[in-house]
Amino acid sequence: MNRTVKVSTSLPGDTLIFRSLHGEEELSTLFEFEVEMLSESHSLDLKQLLSQPLTMSIDLGMAGTRYLNGQVIRCKLIGRASATSRYYIYRAVVRPWLWYLTQTTDSKIFQEKSVPDVIREVLADYEFPSEFKLTGSYRTWEYCVQYQETDFAFISRLMEHEGIYYWFRHEDGKHVLVLTDDVSQQEPFPGLETLPYIGPDRVVQPDKEHISRWEPAEQVTPGKFATVDYDFKKPAASLDALRSNPGAYANGDLEVYEWMGGYTEPDQGEHYSQVRLEALQAQQSQVTGHSNAHALAPGRLLTLFNHPRQVENREYLIQKVVYHVQESDYSSTGDDISQFEVDFAAIPSSLPFRPARVTPLPRTHGPQTARVVGKPGEQIWTDRYGCVKVQFRWDRYGQTNENSSCWVRVSSPWAGGGFGGIQLPRVDDEVIVDFIGGHPDRPIIIGRVFNASNMPPWDLPGNATQSGFLSRSKDGDRNTANALMFEDVAGGERIWLHAERDLTTEVEANELHTVDGDRNTVIAGNDTLTVMAARTSTTQGQETEIFMAGADRTVTGAVNETITGDETRSVTGNVIETIAGNVDETITGNLTQTTTGDVTRTITGPVVDTTTGTVDETITGDHTQTTTGTVTRTITGDVTDTVTGAVTHTVTGDTTSTLTGTLTKTVTGAVTVNADTGVTVTTPSWTLNNTGPTAFWQAMYAKGTPARFTVTGAAADLWGLRGQAYVLNLQYAVVKLDFFDFKNDNGQIELTQKLAKVSMTAAAKLSTGGMNLYSKVMNIFL
Repeated sequence: MNRTVKVSTSLPGDTLIFRSLHGEEELSTLFEFEVEMLSESHSLDLKQLLSQPLTMSIDLGMAGTRYLNGQVIRCKLIGRASATSRYYIYRAVVRPWLWYLTQTTDSKIFQEKSVPDVIREVLADYEFPSEFKLTGSYRTWEYCVQYQETDFAFISRLMEHEGIYYWFRHEDGKHVLVLTDDVSQQEPFPGLETLPYIGPDRVVQPDKEHISRWEPAEQVTPGKFATVDYDFKKPAASLDALRSNPGAYANGDLEVYEWMGGYTEPDQGEHYSQVRLEALQAQQSQVTGHSNAHALAPGRLLTLFNHPRQVENREYLIQKVVYHVQESDYSSTGDDISQFEVDFAAIPSSLPFRPARVTPLPRTHGPQTARVVGKPGEQIWTDRYGCVKVQFRWDRYGQTNENSSCWVRVSSPWAGGGFGGIQLPRVDDEVIVDFIGGHPDRPIIIGRVFNASNMPPWDLPGNATQSGFLSRSKDGDRNTANALMFEDVAGGERIWLHAERDLTTEVEANELHTVDGDRNTVIAGNDTLTVMAARTSTTQGQETEIFMAGADRTVTGAVNETITGDETRSVTGNVIETIAGNVDETITGNLTQTTTGDVTRTITGPVVDTTTGTVDETITGDHTQTTTGTVTRTITGDVTDTVTGAVTHTVTGDTTSTLTGTLTKTVTGAVTVNADTGVTVTTPSWTLNNTGPTAFWQAMYAKGTPARFTVTGAAADLWGLRGQAYVLNLQYAVVKLDFFDFKNDNGQIELTQKLAKVSMTAAAKLSTGGMNLYSKVMNIFL
């Protein structure tokens, strides 16, 4: 007996023979065939059939053979075909190899790939044939996540999103998954390019293939699709997109609006809105029918002819086929008649076909935690937007590096245009991640949490009253950080601010600090204070300044210092004062200056000292004054100088002393006045008081005396004017007594008042000089 359908399985030979086929096959749908087979054995090992191919060969006569192939995913022993039959019925459920993708659930991240590339990568895990016949161009997805969904659901929703549909091309021993995006890539089944319509009221030969039922239908579908999305990298850009193709009927312009269209560029929005509208209108014009054609298959083109409605006679894309195939009984009677009938659905090939979006998008159902990651060796890994990379707990393929995820935006307490608050999560921080719209492709960090590896900065619960921030220096440790801590313990409240290195504070207006208690400031380095305007410092109590290594003060303007109380200055080293201008010092009280060492004063300009009260100067050591200019002293009261040691005045210029009162000098030692020029004393009266012999003379010496030798036993001279000139003056004396009040010798002025001057010369006195002029009133030698 010739059979229309034969079956081939993994079991040898004719262990199983075909009995019937019931099932359906549709574009972008996993076909399902229920195949009944007969066997003379009731003890077949069903597991030997599982996950094995099953091929049905359909005899097309002169057109050859058509195949239906699939994988056995379930097998069942039904029982004996009949009470008297020698055959047992086995029922197998046959699905495409793509069905295996429904049996896996995974979570995986794909980056910088197009949807066709993602599908290829997923299908590569399954060793079955596939073919891509795509005409469109597909954008690269920066980030695409398979989230807790089957491989089949994942690639299905991606294909639905992009408008890609699939079908299966059956061959002997295999079937090929074909992906396409345009009807132009479809072809008729070889040998079945056309098929006539022959109505049920017509008589037709049983073996003539035809369409016996043809039921065209039109339905209302949306006529517009609008979508929009948002890209934070282009926040002001409009991503609104609208496509319109109203139906030629009332309410043909119904609009569907979708937020989050899944794109970042305007042209992508235009493309997706077109794809969405085509998917909605794919069922606008559809025909269903019934046929006995053995080669009718989804994904194939077919041209109808002979329909009484001429508009129906055109090319169609077969969208769906439902098979009803029954072989005649294998009993010896053979009473049953073989049956091969199909119900089908088709759309005009002039209409684009897009799969309906029926695969749900997985939702994240709330936030989750993740670990911040980055490039190996880096503690901070971010981009210009402050985004970070994370390693999700569910991502078993991630390498915990800079490629583990997309750049994830980080929530901030304040995010403005160039202002706000920022604190970037560091590598290994645990963060809380939520997803915009629950979409796994759109993560966003909304918080951070501690864990056993990343403990709080202050020990808890012991420091539960402390809050604040403790940072960490890049590549540093706990000891290298900036910090701001608030201590809220009752009675011990404080704020701790720590800068690991520099601290910069900028105040563009006023700054006010109020400290109700003490303030201590310790600066280990230099301290520089620059005040551009006036500065006022008020100290209500005592102020103490201690300089351990000197102090320099430079004032470019006037300095006014007012002290209402006492001022005590103690300087253990030298004091140098350089004043380029005048110095006015007014002391309304007493001035006491005590100097235990040398005092040197150099004055290049006039000095005016005005003292209205008493001035007492006590110098226990030497006192040297050098004046290169004029010195004028005006004293309206008494001046008393008491010197217990030698006093030397050296004046290279004129010295004028004007006394309106009494000048009294008391000298307990010798007084010598030497003058190289004349000495003039002008006075209405002269009083000389002495307690011993006195000599007062005026002398002038002149060069020119060639030689002189005089021996005098006793002499008394009275000279009005005497001139002497000598080259060598030799004097020998045992005792020489001179009495004088005024003596001018070699330009030196010496004022001396003595009772007697005793000179004892053992050898000789040599005098050389220019000219000496003596004017003696009286010279007495005793």
